[in-house]
Amino acid sequence: MAAQTLVSPSWNAVDFMVDFNTREKRLSLLMEALAWCAAVMFFRRAESDTLYLGKPSELDRRYHKTILAALIAEGERFLTRLKRAGGLPKNSDGLKAADIDATVEELRNTQAQWYGDMTAERRAEILKEVFGVTIA
Repeated sequence: MAAQTLVSPSWNAVDFMVDFNTREKRLSLLMEALAWCAAVMFFRRAESDTLYLGKPSELDRRYHKTILAALIAEGERFLTRLKRAGGLPKNSDGLKAADIDATVEELRNTQAQWYGDMTAERRAEILKEVFGVTIA
């Protein structure tokens, strides 16, 4: 029997939110936008607590990579839905399709940062120089 690695409750929460957004298609455009944005905020919190401030395990890194890819895919899908609908309805928060687009782009940049062509050594060097953070 293989040893079981504990999963951070933060990753479980983010994974649930992304999965819910992917499967639940009865939400209004505005509700879907807010739910997706909340999932991104939870993801960023888990990313910060686990990858930057903690000592991430291989499983933490796997969750980060897969949830990041899912958020990008869902963001792109949602942008297509918004395009067909003519954008988001006016709302008290001022949320617009351009905000969703910018967030997807930011997630893509994160993906390139962690999983792109940059070597792990160079990434660690930049994080130490810019943010004073040392990663393993």
